[in-house]
Amino acid sequence: MSELFLDHAGALHSLNRLVADGEEQLARHTSTSPALPAAAAIAAMLQRLHATGTERIDAVRATARAAAAQVRVLRDVDEHLADELGGAR
Repeated sequence: MSELFLDHAGALHSLNRLVADGEEQLARHTSTSPALPAAAAIAAMLQRLHATGTERIDAVRATARAAAAQVRVLRDVDEHLADELGGAR
């Protein structure tokens, strides 16, 4: 079986940075909204595009959080196995 190496700390650092970047991007994104009359067809289209941007940012944030959780699980399993085998981390 080939070995799998994952730098847990590095992966979590990168994923946490991605989550923070997503939070910052979401704050900027939601602080602005197209300022057009709601009755205009183009305004409705721009509002939909804006909402889609929010959904995309939310998806990136959720994916990064889920990935970080999985990295933590892998780290915990690695640490548990290392303890059982008496190895160093």
